[in-house]
Amino acid sequence: MSHGHDHKDAAGSSCGSDCDHGHKDAGHGNDGAENGHNHGHGHEENESAGQGPLMGGLILRGNRCVLIRSLTGEWEGMRIPWAAAEPGEKGPKAALQIASDLCEIEASELHVLRNVRPVTIAVPGMPIDVYAIYAVNPPPPGPLEAADEEDPEDIYDWYTFP
Repeated sequence: MSHGHDHKDAAGSSCGSDCDHGHKDAGHGNDGAENGHNHGHGHEENESAGQGPLMGGLILRGNRCVLIRSLTGEWEGMRIPWAAAEPGEKGPKAALQIASDLCEIEASELHVLRNVRPVTIAVPGMPIDVYAIYAVNPPPPGPLEAADEEDPEDIYDWYTFP
């Protein structure tokens, strides 16, 4: 999967102190994760197999999150968007691009919450680092109850959690 998208917002400007689009403005420090810092979770197995580490993003908006489904039957049910990063890609930028690609949501519509550390889903032999990602825009107008209805022909759905 080629990711090839720029992670800056469309105007190339800062989008907030909790953003990690790759801005180099004052206040946008680097927590080390995007510099290829390996958290010691066993990603070396994936990288030696010719693919990057397994990365994902939990896309949030208020008390809602995005889960994806396979439209081709690759897996059953819903899951957090994740995939193998390109070799050499790591950290929040790779997680943002993977979530953007899998959900078919423009990367400019999302930003990584850089002050929230990733969580590793401990799947034996394939740990997955999941980053918290926030949707930039509010939900479409109308009652949220209508948005909770599943659409099995859409790659993702928003889910409300308590």
